[in-house]
Amino acid sequence: MTTAVSVVIETDSVHEYDNITFGDCLAAVARQSYPPALVQVIVVDGGKVPALEALVRRNFPNAIVLPLPGGTKFEQKNLGMDAATGEIVAFLDGDCAPPPTWLAAIVEGLAAAPPEVAGLQGITVLSDGFLSRELSALFYGPRRRGGELRASRLVTDNCAFRTAVLRRFRFEHAEFSTVVDTLFLRRLERAGYRVRVSDELRMAHSFPGATWDGLVWFFARAFGVGYYMVKARQVEPDLRGRALVRWGGLGWPLLALGKCVVDVRQVWENRRRVGARFTLALPATAVYELTLFLGGLAALLRIPPPRWA
Repeated sequence: MTTAVSVVIETDSVHEYDNITFGDCLAAVARQSYPPALVQVIVVDGGKVPALEALVRRNFPNAIVLPLPGGTKFEQKNLGMDAATGEIVAFLDGDCAPPPTWLAAIVEGLAAAPPEVAGLQGITVLSDGFLSRELSALFYGPRRRGGELRASRLVTDNCAFRTAVLRRFRFEHAEFSTVVDTLFLRRLERAGYRVRVSDELRMAHSFPGATWDGLVWFFARAFGVGYYMVKARQVEPDLRGRALVRWGGLGWPLLALGKCVVDVRQVWENRRRVGARFTLALPATAVYELTLFLGGLAALLRIPPPRWA
């Protein structure tokens, strides 16, 4: 293998309650089976990790550390990919840990893919805890178009792209906490590219479990998805479903219902992939969709946007 890979790690996702720490994330990257000489590590420091540079240097003396105090997840990803020099850019969040074969699978998967495949979307699974597998299917389960390997959603804690393609795009509206990845994928598709789902790309994601932090983690994400679903359609003229948030948002219930149908189908399609129990996932999904609906109402009422990572 001679393909150089740039690994971009954002740190806005790091929290004190993580059971996969930023140190665990770096250690997992250091254990990759892919030749270290071909790996460029880029870490964006948003100010949430104490003594970050020293921690990074212990694992990767030649890593690039870029300061971006207070930067959002997607602002950090934009900065990191601007500094990338590898032929492939792999995205990883600071509260995640890939298995040792992660980079090798990325390189092999893109080498075997036709040129119109801009990147690969992997499978993210929450660390063990109450309903972790069910929430993995709900929050991170990939979607495919018509049963094909083509991804119809993007989860940016576990994905990789050809750098030559990536240079033409950015994560727009990077100040948003979510939906940015959806907009990014749509722009790729309009340019004639596609992203392939790869079951070989696995990622472990920190999960706070059935704790107060876990409840905040769950409801903040549900509320934020609804909020930014509406917000994105208010600023993007050609985003599907835009008409449903006009005229005071009278069509928002219909859009939220459509999202519910998509999410239930997503859980069903991914239940075996992540070991989820569908009957247990349904109540959690119902609570999620209700909270999502309230988040959309908040956007329509112009309540200040939520911020989470």
